[in-house]
Amino acid sequence: MNSDMLNTFIQLADYKNYTQTANSLFVAQSTVTNRILELEAELGKPLFIRSKKQLQLTQEGEHFLIYAKRILELENLARKEINSLNQYKHSIRIGTTNTIYDCYLANKTVTFVNNNPDIKMNITIGHSLPLLQMLLDKAIDIAFTYVPCHKREVTCSTFRKEQLILVTHKLNLIYKNGITQKELEKIPYYYCDFTFQEVGSYIKDLFPKGHPFPFEIDRSANLLPYLKSGTGYSFLPASLVNQELQSEELIQIPILDFTIPEICSYVITATKVHNYECIQKYIGNPE
Repeated sequence: MNSDMLNTFIQLADYKNYTQTANSLFVAQSTVTNRILELEAELGKPLFIRSKKQLQLTQEGEHFLIYAKRILELENLARKEINSLNQYKHSIRIGTTNTIYDCYLANKTVTFVNNNPDIKMNITIGHSLPLLQMLLDKAIDIAFTYVPCHKREVTCSTFRKEQLILVTHKLNLIYKNGITQKELEKIPYYYCDFTFQEVGSYIKDLFPKGHPFPFEIDRSANLLPYLKSGTGYSFLPASLVNQELQSEELIQIPILDFTIPEICSYVITATKVHNYECIQKYIGNPE
């Protein structure tokens, strides 16, 4: 198999249409058909269920799709690494969740880049589990996640512990003295689908099942403009809103009859790495 075959398979799995796939790849439809047939012959398994009404992946196709994407990702990363060998003395590849980056790594990384112009840096922002897989695949050197990993080939340690706090605009004073769990369903709560292990589901469970949140977003830092300009409330990491609390753009609402579990993040590295000193320099770099 080659990159063209894998990319064609991924595109066809997405479009589920030979004509659209061919158009997206700027090739003839017969080329798409031939590439898929060759790939199926090489694997010895059918990847698609073909019918007049629709095209869908077989069970084997669903499973292979995960590997096809990983193979192409690794190929692209390898190409980038090889091309940068002659330009930089060292390199470091970091994987992190959005929230960990926004809370702890953004300033650290700016300082590190400015102080180490001979080190090439690549940052991948994603969810915890895919980042762990990338680390195990040696596609990144460090993973900052909310999910620990205790496999023998990696070293995992606690990175940060902190609380989520309920914040809102400074003029929303109705609950300035505190809020109960029952009163949560009365407020316009801006929901972010946190991936903080069990803490994310715990927050959602504070509300009645099927509660209609007026606003939802998938990145915690992106909530800040809405909170600072409106009437919404949200639980956010304390370190993410320190500046807004100090400037009194936002205020913290005490919680009265319930608690929020502490969130814990982890830094995970491969046990054996070629650029150990570079990694330790980044981890120990002041924020």
